Amino acid sequence: MDDVVSFVLQRNGFDSLNPVQESAVSAGLLDGKSIVVSSPTASGKTLIAEIAMVSAVRRGKKALYVSPLRALTSEHYREFKEKYPEMRVAISTGDFDSADTWAKDYDVIFTVYEKLDSLLRYGAPWISDVGVLVVDEVHEIDSDRGPTIEVLLTRFLAFHSAQIVALSATIPNAAELASWLGAELVQFDWRPVDLREGVLYQKAVLFADGGTTDLQSDLSDDLSAFVEDTLRRGKQVLIFANTRKNAESIARRLRRLVARYATRKGRLRQLSEKVLHALESPTAQCKELAEDVRHGVAFHHAGLVSAQREAVENAFRRGDLLVIAATPTLAAGVNLPAYRVLIHSVKRYGGRGYEDILVREYKQMAGRAGRPKYDDHGEAVILARDVAQVDQIMRQYIFGVPENIYSRLGVEPALRFHTLSLIATRVTPSRDALHAFFARSFYAHQYGDLSAVEAKLDAILSWLVKNGFVFPGEDLRPTDLGRRVAQLYIDPYTAKEFVDFVQQPRFGETPFLFLIANTQEMRPYPSVPRSQEAALWQIAEEIAPELGVDLYSYEFDDYLFLNKLKLFLILRDWVNEVTEDQILERYDVSPGILRAYVTNAEWLFYALEEIAKLMDAKRVVKYAKIFQERVHYGVREELLPLVRLKGIGRVRARKLFNAGFHSVHDIASADPRVLAELIGPKVAQGLLRQLGRKLSDSEVSSMRTAGVRDQTTLDAFME
Repeated sequence: MDDVVSFVLQRNGFDSLNPVQESAVSAGLLDGKSIVVSSPTASGKTLIAEIAMVSAVRRGKKALYVSPLRALTSEHYREFKEKYPEMRVAISTGDFDSADTWAKDYDVIFTVYEKLDSLLRYGAPWISDVGVLVVDEVHEIDSDRGPTIEVLLTRFLAFHSAQIVALSATIPNAAELASWLGAELVQFDWRPVDLREGVLYQKAVLFADGGTTDLQSDLSDDLSAFVEDTLRRGKQVLIFANTRKNAESIARRLRRLVARYATRKGRLRQLSEKVLHALESPTAQCKELAEDVRHGVAFHHAGLVSAQREAVENAFRRGDLLVIAATPTLAAGVNLPAYRVLIHSVKRYGGRGYEDILVREYKQMAGRAGRPKYDDHGEAVILARDVAQVDQIMRQYIFGVPENIYSRLGVEPALRFHTLSLIATRVTPSRDALHAFFARSFYAHQYGDLSAVEAKLDAILSWLVKNGFVFPGEDLRPTDLGRRVAQLYIDPYTAKEFVDFVQQPRFGETPFLFLIANTQEMRPYPSVPRSQEAALWQIAEEIAPELGVDLYSYEFDDYLFLNKLKLFLILRDWVNEVTEDQILERYDVSPGILRAYVTNAEWLFYALEEIAKLMDAKRVVKYAKIFQERVHYGVREELLPLVRLKGIGRVRARKLFNAGFHSVHDIASADPRVLAELIGPKVAQGLLRQLGRKLSDSEVSSMRTAGVRDQTTLDAFME
């Protein structure tokens, strides 16, 4: 056995390779050949990646691992670093305005698709030292972020000699993907733990193999009976719901049932406190999750903040939590297996109402059933609503074949976004070179005829030249604006809106915030129920003059205007210190989604600032910088000097300001006891030390006394 293989097996606690891994090694994994591995969840694809990465490092090269989600990237980074402490391992998932030159000192770098794209736009010099590129979840090429994956891979095929190891769920046209990449195909249906798939109806599970299991439960509804039957076996269950609200509702509904089987009460109480206080001020959602967790159940979706998601995932892995009700993003996001998986519904809301989910989405969720080393099999079950659905589900999903994957590169926004990047980095210095680049894409490999895409590319080129991103002429050269926009990782269309705004700015909170809410990058915009439309139109009429918008003009045809307006109102409330709980109640926006809006808006204000600098618009630069900070902290401008201090968030800053502490100087010279009464003794002591204030023993003692007295109020205790 090869030394690298033996080394990786030993670090993972295995004695031998499984069939999928053996095939990958036989296909030339250690010889630097590119490989596409298409196999089910939990079939050992991560170990294949580790073999390739360790092999590259031993050859004196770097290993680069990219995946679709930050959570997934972080999980793989932590596990790899723990297994291989002697290697220099780094993670890079943030700051799209940097070449990360520090990465030259590391052997293995974990990142996400978009960050790698950003690094290529910056021409990060260490990329040339990459010996292997591992692309996790490569089937995501058929998703909204697919064009980015496709352009990344096309760039590596055209300009880099790195080995490509692409890991995919089971897809029928994996050979087509391998052919495009010039890679060997390793395709298996093998799993280390057998998977039984079936349909649940009237407290019985009908399995594909013809077997039937009657649920051991006195409960009348199928969902609760299925959960109780699982818990009676001493096992855990993942329930996949089609919406965040349904995930929350299921968890709430199961509280009492799960609590009867939850044995680790002390650890659950600690976990409950942790998720409750993940934010400076707990929201209604935080309280709901904390109550669920106390009973041994949790919900999991994009509306949670990262600290809550990680706490829930870790508690489930430890066995503290017995049930998680999650949205399907969990299936692709993290390695979180359970003995049983229940798919609550095979419908989801799309552009035309409720529609069937894809077979490959079902297979991704079903793949979470069965824990290697713990179970001899796993069970994935779909809940049927009536007898007719039993047969339909069995045919469509249980015996269904996952759909082929297709390129998404032909859509105009994706072409515009990546075309400017290719020109800005001089990858395509001419029109012919641009056409030739896209001729190497997966799109070209699948469809052959590029005439429609070439026509779009020519129209995009004309638009980029007309709007000042690219110089006119045969030689495609970026202007300073074009180069900076590509680096800032924003859509050129957004940049054009920013340029127009800078040339004719409207100063004030409303125009600046709506400018950001109106961008492509803030999608998906919040939904607007019909019941809210009239109230939103009334607000629109009030602020239209500030926006310079004529709502009654024939030219006004933005069918998403109300969605953008609702997003503007969310951002406006946030920077005016409306609590997260109130924002949740007013707009049906959970903390995790709010955080995503805030993060995007902060980046867009930075991009606006950078474009304004190029145009020497000093006043716009100043406003953009202020709004960037206001969005980051969620405060009015008057609190900015206070929230910049470590340990002082928007709530404590407002308390301090209202008590007369308006500056750092005011705090540094304050009576320590007064500060302790306002924000608690520990925080007050840390704050004063931060400002270089030395405290006497008597002052520290008085602060403790003040803190104890202050905490007799519930409000102070919660702070």
